[in-house]
Amino acid sequence: MIRFKVIRASRLLLAAAIVVLAAVLAFVGTRLYAREKAAPKGASASLVQAGEDENEAKTALVFASSDSAAGLPLDPVDGGIEIEVMSDPTAVPTAVKRVLIYHTHTHEAYEQVSDDPYEALEAWRTSDVDHSVVRVGEELAECLRRYGFEVTHDTTDHEGAQLSTAYTRSLKTLEGYAEPFDLYIDLHRDAYVEGEAVSVTGKSGDALAPLMMLIGNGNGFDVKPYYAQNLAFARALEARVNAIEPGLCKPVMVKDGRYNQHIGIFSILVEVGHNKNTLRQALNSIPPLADALYSLMIEAPDPALTAMSEE
Repeated sequence: MIRFKVIRASRLLLAAAIVVLAAVLAFVGTRLYAREKAAPKGASASLVQAGEDENEAKTALVFASSDSAAGLPLDPVDGGIEIEVMSDPTAVPTAVKRVLIYHTHTHEAYEQVSDDPYEALEAWRTSDVDHSVVRVGEELAECLRRYGFEVTHDTTDHEGAQLSTAYTRSLKTLEGYAEPFDLYIDLHRDAYVEGEAVSVTGKSGDALAPLMMLIGNGNGFDVKPYYAQNLAFARALEARVNAIEPGLCKPVMVKDGRYNQHIGIFSILVEVGHNKNTLRQALNSIPPLADALYSLMIEAPDPALTAMSEE
């Protein structure tokens, strides 16, 4: 008999809560309708007020749905009404930056080491993606993803049997993407120049492979690359890298040609190390490069570059 009275009382409380809930919803709906009629269409003030009313409604729903508001716990027999309080609906997420990493010279590789050899096609070239620039590209992709970038790492082999036509094949790959990217990175391995330092000593004491950006000026082509925009981006990136690891990035090199950099804003060619560097040294250079890209594109964007990307 006692149990019957408790259950019955709980059901009465729940019924009362539902009536209160319906009344609150009707009240809030009436206020929203009245303000919508009174405010001019498209007015930003009405949007802000609607957001405030929505938050008020959520607060009322939570109060009306809980028997604990009247000092009584929810009855485990009848159950309770669960209200999910959502995050602020007016919050606008930052647009995700989309990056494409690819390799025109896919077989470029590094100095052989005895404890981690690879099968070479010729000196400093291999189709083994775990030891070529493809491995370095994957490292960069993973670092950028941890920073919140949306990264596509295209590992298509563009060399084939003819190295001289690799840019024609990599252009077809780029044109196969329906949507543009915020940044295109053609990642390469450079050739060692006699007399230059083989590596750079990082702040941690590790040996780092030197970095360099190469930008085409479009000479020799009817369809020109976005030369000014790409050059500005490369120079800004050089400065950010060297602020993180002094001396790691060499000055931007400008050459005749376009290097497929007409595909979009921004497009750069990045040389990660040279043939006298080891794969480990090249991989050591990727975190500061990723740090610099995060700094330049997300954390503290350059307003001039942002304006260029919107042209």
